[in-house]
Amino acid sequence: MFKVLQYQKEVLEKGRVKPVNLVHGEEEYLVKTLEGKLRDIYGDNFTLAWGDETSLEDLYELTAEGSMFSQTSDRVVFLRSFEDFLKKLGRRKKSMESLLALLKRLSRSKLFMVVERKLSSQDLSKEPFKTISSVGDVILADRLSAKKVKEIVRKKLEREAGGIDEEALDLLVDLCQGDLMILKGETEKLIAYSEGKRITAEVVGRVCTPWGSYGVFEFLDAFFAGDLAKSLRALRDMFASGVPPLQIMTTLGNYAMRIYTAHLLLEQGQSLEKTLETLGIKHRFSQLKFKTYLEKFPKERAKELLEALYRLDLSVKVYFANPEAALRNFTVDFTLR
Repeated sequence: MFKVLQYQKEVLEKGRVKPVNLVHGEEEYLVKTLEGKLRDIYGDNFTLAWGDETSLEDLYELTAEGSMFSQTSDRVVFLRSFEDFLKKLGRRKKSMESLLALLKRLSRSKLFMVVERKLSSQDLSKEPFKTISSVGDVILADRLSAKKVKEIVRKKLEREAGGIDEEALDLLVDLCQGDLMILKGETEKLIAYSEGKRITAEVVGRVCTPWGSYGVFEFLDAFFAGDLAKSLRALRDMFASGVPPLQIMTTLGNYAMRIYTAHLLLEQGQSLEKTLETLGIKHRFSQLKFKTYLEKFPKERAKELLEALYRLDLSVKVYFANPEAALRNFTVDFTLR
């Protein structure tokens, strides 16, 4: 088993990628980094797919070898939410046998299957993970130590800004509770703000919002603006204060339905003012925010959100997925689409 950074250095950079690869773990930043490096290396031959939208037949087509798309270069498929794919596959023995047969015959195409949690030894001893482990590489995207997180952040700020004071680095990592996805957003803000100057604790305190100030409305603003770092900060703050994930999901669903309905009413020729009144959005400040949501989420994007929220609700209420983890993964996946 490789850790992500080790895999990138010892396998990916040396061109030793195997046809079958399993990526598992909770550190989304590392998964996203691996995805980005694969996309850079393989270019047009890289395909991102999602488990809840991919069937076994789709996977056969995506990894087809000898096609016009793979005659001159290896083809890479990065399959996110692999456990959702397995749920769609079902428990029939024949379906699992077909998947295992596909995995065993791959030679030129490269398939990366992503599980957004750390698999246990017991998990890895069961199919299809057992076969994947025997024929391919297993890559762990585990949480990094505080020391390693600081090292990554320090190097980024030394490379793209004027560096950072040790006290400021400690404060920054503490504010973001070591979450690399959140740190990514905060460091980008610091780089833009500092304009090449060294970053001090005072600058971090001025630019980076402390934990404890975000709630459901900050989450909605961040989500509809596509601000992943702020969305994750808001979720973690709400979880820490005891806000139920299902309550957040319901609120997000209500807003998504309002946005979609607004687009339908506007298409029918109803004025924006009348539409807002119909939806019960009367306060001036609320109207301004909702207009922003409409701009960020066109009709088709709003429809996609409603469908994705339905699948999220199903995963929690029917398949008993961990609500906090499911909502967090949903937020990352949908924002990055």
